[in-house]
Amino acid sequence: MFVQPPAPVLESLVAVRAHLDDSGPDSGPLRVVPGSHRHGRLSADAARAMREDRGEVACIAARGEAIAMRPLLLHSSSKARARSRRRVLHILFGPPDLPCGLRWHSAV
Repeated sequence: MFVQPPAPVLESLVAVRAHLDDSGPDSGPLRVVPGSHRHGRLSADAARAMREDRGEVACIAARGEAIAMRPLLLHSSSKARARSRRRVLHILFGPPDLPCGLRWHSAV
């Protein structure tokens, strides 16, 4: 089952990506559109226009480093050009209780 939570729920979440391997320019690093999380959920056309207007930034990280981000941030990963590994632990932090009758499938 797939659910798309309301924007206020997404605005309350923080994701932390802990890098188990180096994430360099050739290993398909996370790319983000700076400030895009401040505009809520965007249509595909609005997201494309914002990326063209603002550009994107590659998030280079060394093994052991972490990147924190808001899930509404426009983001993607490139296909790796190198034969290196790209292992990342993606941990999502949010409120214990959700609105609208939603509930977490599992939580710690």
